[in-house]
Amino acid sequence: MNICIVTEYFPHSESLDIKGGVEVCCFNEALELSKHHNVMVLTSKEGKLDTFNIQDVRVICCGEDRGYVQKGSFTSRLKFMKDAVNQHKTLEDIDLVIGYNFITYPVAYKLAKKLNSKVALRYHDVWIGEWTKNMGITGLFGEVLERYIFKKDIDLYVAVSDYTRENLNKYVDNTRTLTVHNIVDFPIIESEKYEKPTISCVARLVEYKRVNDLIKAISIIREEIPNIQCKIIGTGPEEENLKKLSNQLGLDENIEFLGFVEEHDDVMRIVNSSDVFCLPSIVEGFGIVIIEAQSLETPFVAARIPPVLESSGQKGGLFFEPKNHNELAVQILKILKDKKLYKNLQKEGLENKNNYTKEVIGEKLNKAYESLFN
Repeated sequence: MNICIVTEYFPHSESLDIKGGVEVCCFNEALELSKHHNVMVLTSKEGKLDTFNIQDVRVICCGEDRGYVQKGSFTSRLKFMKDAVNQHKTLEDIDLVIGYNFITYPVAYKLAKKLNSKVALRYHDVWIGEWTKNMGITGLFGEVLERYIFKKDIDLYVAVSDYTRENLNKYVDNTRTLTVHNIVDFPIIESEKYEKPTISCVARLVEYKRVNDLIKAISIIREEIPNIQCKIIGTGPEEENLKKLSNQLGLDENIEFLGFVEEHDDVMRIVNSSDVFCLPSIVEGFGIVIIEAQSLETPFVAARIPPVLESSGQKGGLFFEPKNHNELAVQILKILKDKKLYKNLQKEGLENKNNYTKEVIGEKLNKAYESLFN
């Protein structure tokens, strides 16, 4: 097949210089699909290049040059959407168009109509009724786009989890939905544990990721482990508020904000060197980084939310009630203080990772898209 993927952001090199789980998902799947099909990607322009190749994937940059944003930036986002749709003038013989996030779903739909091709949406989360809660007033844009797309004749919704599929089925016919979990590209990392007990966290610094709960938990943990360290990787609109909270709690010597770490391997090296990985988020479509932590034998503590329970297989870590920083502190302390539990969690995590290899997920994804033409 000739496949056109539309994603708001895409790496500009194989070093995986990206910022979020959707982009990781898209990158891995584009490369896997390119083993069987001709794949091109329409994405935002970030830098001087208008077109380039990553392995066998052709990447076309659309719109104006702009950096990564998660909310707002309406004008530049609209320009990207318009320019991406206009690419139909240069595209030929496209069999399938795939959209990867709420900005690109309507783009994929309109492109498919113009190209007379099939359209599929790779779906991570359903946020109907939750957009403003998760994103503030700017979430109205997402609410409108999501309600719009559910009214359209989409050929296939491919959910990243059963949880997401169940939510999709509330709005679209379940004969047009199925689940294919994310590919996890397991890093091969060699690094030693930090000298001091260390917790790492990788998250966009937005409200629903609840990094503030981790910071409050560190304040509690420090009472028992004074030299506890926490390394927070990520940027976002909540960054200054989180730094202020850390300072107010007197945690400047315990918490380090590392910002955006460009190389994915460097991110994984920090997770590998940590004693515990923490994902306090209350909104996830899948939670790739949990499985990456499992593969690195770093036990995790995560909020007890359905997508993470599903992706982790409830192995390799402990869970806490969402938004409950006291329970979060208790669960982290359990792992740090119980060596037998620690080793058991490491073993469990390694067993679960085998469900998410490129080969396993790639075959499922390929069958899902080929089914549209059978």
